[in-house]
Amino acid sequence: MVEAIRSYHARRGRLSPRQRDALIELGRHYDLATAPDPLDLDVVFGRRAPRVLEIGSGLGDAALLTAAQHPELDYIAADVHTKGIARTLLEMEQQKLTNLRVLHGDALDFVSRRLTPRSLQQILVFFPDPWPKARHNKRRLVRPEFAAAAVRVLEPGGTLHLATDDRQYAQVMREVIRTRPELTCTHDGARVPSRPRTKYEQAGERAGRHAVDLVYRLEAPSDL
Repeated sequence: MVEAIRSYHARRGRLSPRQRDALIELGRHYDLATAPDPLDLDVVFGRRAPRVLEIGSGLGDAALLTAAQHPELDYIAADVHTKGIARTLLEMEQQKLTNLRVLHGDALDFVSRRLTPRSLQQILVFFPDPWPKARHNKRRLVRPEFAAAAVRVLEPGGTLHLATDDRQYAQVMREVIRTRPELTCTHDGARVPSRPRTKYEQAGERAGRHAVDLVYRLEAPSDL
């Protein structure tokens, strides 16, 4: 059973009528939070292809760009914040992206419970909330149960790509992932050039914060 500790605090902003309509009408077809279980991604996307899950997709910038540039991939953009999901749905429709879906809800539960084993080629976690106060550390997304869930759903050779501009959280990420011998570090350092640079990251750079990227490959998954 996944520990029922949220790694997020959902922001509730005012939605425009267009955003509300998108959540209802487009969400009905493209939000995996409403899809029935057991979740079959071949049915969801209408094909079998390499699959990428981005956790904490924000306004959808990285998801939209990657889905547009890589039509050979199926992409899932997960976030708890309603405005970001609404924007992603609207842009997805405008760009006619058939290889993108959203998850409006708890991604840890999605990875731990709803996805089938070995169903993802990549998991991306870019700039999750570092929860810097000691009393909030337990809310961090990258914790042992997340690492275990990632190992369960990644296919052999699949990758877990983490990025943060909080040095303390980067060290915590390293320590958590080291507990999983199935995951081998292939990059620990400056931003990976292929990763889209988001508005959040650019704002952090102007404030003097610089990203650390951590990339891990699933080498020898343990028996489930």
